Amino acid sequence: MFTARQMVASPGSAADADPQAARIVDAALDEFREHGLDRVRMEHIARRAGMHRATVYRAFPNKDTLVGVALTTWVQRVLGDIADTVAGHPDVRTRAVEGFTIALRTLRADPLTNRILLADEAGKPFLITYGSALVDTARTFFADQLRQADDADGIDPDAAAEIAARLSLTLLLIPDSYFRLDTDEDARAFARNHLLPAAIAADSR
Repeated sequence: MFTARQMVASPGSAADADPQAARIVDAALDEFREHGLDRVRMEHIARRAGMHRATVYRAFPNKDTLVGVALTTWVQRVLGDIADTVAGHPDVRTRAVEGFTIALRTLRADPLTNRILLADEAGKPFLITYGSALVDTARTFFADQLRQADDADGIDPDAAAEIAARLSLTLLLIPDSYFRLDTDEDARAFARNHLLPAAIAADSR
């Protein structure tokens, strides 16, 4: 069994690598989608996972730890699915634009996002608490994608990934925007005209 500390240090990958931890995380995400973050208790998650509550507590010493791991696991899974979806596009810039468009659509449509951001008053404090971990998860993922790309010369992968991760999280946290982002075409235009130039111009020095 991975410890909670190990799973927070390597969100998503460590939880998914351990079947029991993944089962608990999946149960937690299902509970959060149905009932929001505030009303779900550890015993609810244990019941859904088909485990004794003590087993859940051995893996995750408290609810805050489990929420953090569950949210970062969720984000990492979404990003992995998106990377697979856009892999067929020929260049890194197109993959970035399409990836942003799919991410915005996917996260907005996910009941968990709506629970956290729109309906659950406890959600925003939780998300603010774990915002750094979520940004770090997305930044690491984006930077790895850029490092693996053959046509990303001249782009600082860490700086570009930081810009992309923070802008994306901000748009989720605060959906009202000067920019029109109602459709996929709106999202593509924003990514091409604003997100991509900002990320490419970013320099960590």
